[in-house]
Amino acid sequence: MNKLKRFFITYASVFALIWTGYGLFAVITGEPSANLILGYGMAFSIVIFAASWFSYWLMGHYKKVDKMAKEVLTKK
Repeated sequence: MNKLKRFFITYASVFALIWTGYGLFAVITGEPSANLILGYGMAFSIVIFAASWFSYWLMGHYKKVDKMAKEVLTKK
């Protein structure tokens, strides 16, 4: 696994763990709107993992995407 992929996985995992952990803590302690907090935490985790995967994919295909963007922007 290269360093960039490891960084994205670590970054996403830390934030997902924080949000999901807080949501679970809220459910266990019976805080008001605990299920809503847990739901937001789970949704945030999915979004951050998807964004990290997309960023990694984009960096891997940067030259191809840059070439396609240049072609689109130069067409009249």
